[in-house]
Amino acid sequence: MNRIENLYIHIPFCDKICTYCDFYKMVAKPEVKTKYVDYLIKELELKKHYLLHLKTIFIGGGTPTALGEDLFEKLLKYLNEFIDLNVLEEFSVEANPNDISLSMAKLMKKYNVNRVSLGVQGLHPEKLKILGRTHNEEDVINALKNLKKAKITNINADIIYGVGKETFKEIKYDLDLLIKHGVKHISAYSLILEDKTILKKLYDEKKFFLYDEDEEGKLYKKIIAHLKKKNFAHYEISNFSKKGYESIHNLVYWDNKNYIGVGPSASYYIGNIRYTNVRNLKKYYQGIDSGNLEYAQTVELTKSDMMSEELIMGLRKIKGINLNQFEAKYEISVFNAFPIIKNLMKMEVLAIKDNHLFIPEDKLYLSNEVLVNFI
Repeated sequence: MNRIENLYIHIPFCDKICTYCDFYKMVAKPEVKTKYVDYLIKELELKKHYLLHLKTIFIGGGTPTALGEDLFEKLLKYLNEFIDLNVLEEFSVEANPNDISLSMAKLMKKYNVNRVSLGVQGLHPEKLKILGRTHNEEDVINALKNLKKAKITNINADIIYGVGKETFKEIKYDLDLLIKHGVKHISAYSLILEDKTILKKLYDEKKFFLYDEDEEGKLYKKIIAHLKKKNFAHYEISNFSKKGYESIHNLVYWDNKNYIGVGPSASYYIGNIRYTNVRNLKKYYQGIDSGNLEYAQTVELTKSDMMSEELIMGLRKIKGINLNQFEAKYEISVFNAFPIIKNLMKMEVLAIKDNHLFIPEDKLYLSNEVLVNFI
């Protein structure tokens, strides 16, 4: 059996649906949340044999903290009964800033949560209104202060750039305030209009306009330069951290390693098979009751598929892919597996340094155009 060291837990609840989000989520009544946690624990029971050697846990959503403290503790208490949470290298929880009361922060600390990822997205009122966020700058500062009081110091802040007519000056203000209050990791994402989201509908109705693509690229480069000045290492296309604060769990995905997932819409990767749970609570519950989980998708990857994923995920890392490790794993050199690489190197959108194949930093804004060659 494959040794699984990484667990993702999906909590599909939010207090309000953000305008840009296409993840599986819902606004739900307390009794719906209670039933969900009961079934989540049942799924964890079904998969307990995979959870004996965990190094990381990531609870995401949706918004895990939307469960409220009592239900959230019920889940954490269950995990604590059969997993030694003290030995985890990383235990991450996603949260909305306005959910992080001092008691919530202390609850996390009690169960050895050592990393919190705050969905900040921005601090300016107009931007937050466009994105449908319910917090404000004061909420963010209070959340950071409460986490500090609870002695949780590994904090990520998600931000979205390229929203409306925002300027780099506004983004810089957000970054500087977050860093001033102890944020050690920044995930900076450009605004993407996903199908079936509120913003996409507004865009189609010409009620919302996207940032110019070239200008968005300039914003991205300025963000990189500014965070470098603040001693944040740029280690993945959208991720920056102080030394020693890289996301261990997310590196599992970028290193193309196995992981397990629980909850509707959660995906997991075991051996050479990718599974995705159904995105429907009724079907999810029925599968758990029968002891035979229903999957929205099951994909058995060929060697060619796995090599493609290795490049697509690995080239997201700034240091890129170790050429020797690739050849040892797949028994073929990356150049023989993907002859197009030589052409991409001539175009200077790929390069080699210290035996790693990578996308040069000044070409990272073209990463999608590069990675599509390996699909």
